[in-house]
Amino acid sequence: MNEFLVSGLRKLVEKTADEFDPALLSPLAATRAIEEWAAIEKLACAQKLLTAARAEDVGLDAEGIVADSSGVPTGAARKQTKAARQAKGKTRDAFDRGKLSPTQAGAIADAVAANPDAEDSLLELAARASTTELLNECERVRREASDDSSLAARQRAARFMRTWKDRLGMTRGSFALEPLLGAKLVAELEARAQRLFREQARGGGTPDTLEHRLADALAGMIGDLGGRRRGPRTVVRLIATKEAVERGYLLPDEKCETAEGDHVPLSVLDEALQEKDTLVQEVIDASKIITYKKYIPKRIRDALESIGVCCSVPGCGRTKRLQIDHTHERRDGGPTTLANLGWLCPYHHRLKTARLYDLWHDEQGWHWESRRARAPDAVVG
Repeated sequence: MNEFLVSGLRKLVEKTADEFDPALLSPLAATRAIEEWAAIEKLACAQKLLTAARAEDVGLDAEGIVADSSGVPTGAARKQTKAARQAKGKTRDAFDRGKLSPTQAGAIADAVAANPDAEDSLLELAARASTTELLNECERVRREASDDSSLAARQRAARFMRTWKDRLGMTRGSFALEPLLGAKLVAELEARAQRLFREQARGGGTPDTLEHRLADALAGMIGDLGGRRRGPRTVVRLIATKEAVERGYLLPDEKCETAEGDHVPLSVLDEALQEKDTLVQEVIDASKIITYKKYIPKRIRDALESIGVCCSVPGCGRTKRLQIDHTHERRDGGPTTLANLGWLCPYHHRLKTARLYDLWHDEQGWHWESRRARAPDAVVG
């Protein structure tokens, strides 16, 4: 009976897909259609993994079946089935109803295992925020549930590096570094990649993609190992509560982390402060700096980066090649202050600058709304 039900549903979805024409949709209708297709995808994925659990119970290779049927590597199928097994209680119920993706369900399950009281707030966050914001919050919950010394030991134990050759003979790899080392590596690569971009732009040609420049930056670092170091100085921003550093341990709501929000144990920070390249700057409240000029003071820019570099539009989640935006536009009298600045990806920045969309924030967070959708004669598809 069940297999006939699923087969009939598949035929209905196929018929809908055949008749569906995205070219006929307005921008607002396209957004809604994406959300509907994504909801169908989550529901189907949940039922697929529930059935995979049944297949596993009767001795079948569930991961292999999921990988072959979904067209994904075995590793990705393993992560999906693991997430379905880990989810319990309200998280499992939300996953079964298609409200969570395997990635979201797995992250919430890990966080709830560390702090069961966080489940309701994480599920509420999953319903209104981007996946990137949810994953960051899950990581914060797990981090706060662990004491500083045990987290440092776990981070140290989790380090690894693997390399292999692909079919083209290219060397590929994956690795995990402790937060401070990772921040140093990324800062060095991005600084070198930016220098390469300037050199290529001055040469009059088309600059390489960011991925190509980062690969060249890594090659340059390897080349520097045998001789004198060249290239820009690496800058890593660390944010720590002064009282916690002096005290030697963190209290609730105190920070010791990279600018990207990755927790750094205080013991690691103490070691960093002993390095000759570490700079300690006077802390100034950037929120009190106000100017109406286009130029953004360095202290405001640093404070903005420390808050987090991510496109402000809900659901976007982009963290690379972003642009600083005045929420209340300068042409409309908006000041250059920390409170009036945010990050936007080039696509959303163009839409806002053209006055096609409005962006604002309140106690509930950021809001992005089409002006066309609010117009009395707007056509909603």
